[in-house]
Amino acid sequence: MTQNKALKKIGLIAKELKLPIYVIRLWEKKINILKPIRKPRGTRYYSSTQTEILKEVKYLLQKKKYSIEGVNLHFKEKKQFNYPSEKRIMIKEIEDLIFEIRNAISNGA
Repeated sequence: MTQNKALKKIGLIAKELKLPIYVIRLWEKKINILKPIRKPRGTRYYSSTQTEILKEVKYLLQKKKYSIEGVNLHFKEKKQFNYPSEKRIMIKEIEDLIFEIRNAISNGA
């Protein structure tokens, strides 16, 4: 069975980023651009776009010593110039989810 790399659970993202899960959950509440896909039971899934955003958030907070407000401002300014809009991010996440569903169906899941 092949593992889909389009969407990852919060636990896997936490391990990859070497962060506790509760930190990622806190960032979701405080940083406007973080919007994981949530399943009905509350499981969080992150697209590759959201994973890259998390990596950038970690860098800004831990290495550049930005405040939460500074991170939000950074992404707001970035969005105005060349960052994908929220709508484009959501479209990409939906496309990733469709890809995951098609793979599951083709693999007999």
